[in-house]
Amino acid sequence: MWVLLSAIIGLHPKFRGCLRCGLFLAGYLWCESIGVVISFFIWIRHELRRDVRTQAQDFLQANFKLQCWWAGGLEWLGRRIFGIRFEVSGSDALVGERVIFISRHASIGDTILPVRLYGQPGNRHLRYVLKRELLNDPCLDIVGNRLPNYFVDRFSDDPANERDGVASLLTGLSGCEGVVIYPEGTRFSATKREHVLEKLSGDERIHAERWTHLLPPRYGGILALLQANQQLDLLFCAHVGLEGSADFYSLMNGSWENSTIKVHFWRVPFDEIPKDLDGQRNFIIESWDRMQREVSWLHSAGAG
Repeated sequence: MWVLLSAIIGLHPKFRGCLRCGLFLAGYLWCESIGVVISFFIWIRHELRRDVRTQAQDFLQANFKLQCWWAGGLEWLGRRIFGIRFEVSGSDALVGERVIFISRHASIGDTILPVRLYGQPGNRHLRYVLKRELLNDPCLDIVGNRLPNYFVDRFSDDPANERDGVASLLTGLSGCEGVVIYPEGTRFSATKREHVLEKLSGDERIHAERWTHLLPPRYGGILALLQANQQLDLLFCAHVGLEGSADFYSLMNGSWENSTIKVHFWRVPFDEIPKDLDGQRNFIIESWDRMQREVSWLHSAGAG
């Protein structure tokens, strides 16, 4: 019944993507349901193991594989239902282990990019800095809390504790692990950018005004990682094309159909990262200037 109703609604030009949006939502809910069921069997299987050390390692590996399956499932749905394509440049930056992965944030869809483009191909486990609101997603709540991620309370009365929690992700990293952070803290939109600009003044506003495709970075989390970082390179990820999946209206109006997701990477070696706090703040600003240039270049290259 809903397929028929969606097809009828889709006859209106403003909602021509309604049927595809409904199919994607149904596929997403199937991924969620299957993920929850598999996570239950993973728990049962590893609770019956007697070797505690092996149990813990295998438990993490099983949940990492489930995470990769979930991300891969959503990517497959995007490719098959909306006809999206991926074009990646700067692939040489993906060579090497142990990075802090820093990405712009334009859609919930860009949360799969680190796993699919960097983590899974090299069997690298990534620890995520995520906002606490994402715990409303069942799979992220269950599997996300089993893996060593940190869910930030952006409205906490104790920001120092949140910064410590983010920095703790660098503790005990193995040779095949890294950390992912989205410094903007929320998805970009022109409306959000204008709202942020209204609250800024002085140099902060001057910087933010030139980032037309980005929100200003929230310094707390990224500075906490840079201050605690002992040896990891930084891997930056600029991308365009996912803006069409930022909300349901974008999916329903058909603007995301047959779009090309363009992604560009670049790496900053650990030795080139400033070690003092002021130098790191300036480094973040310079990096966001480059992120703006890369995103502008990707847009001019014909994304979408």
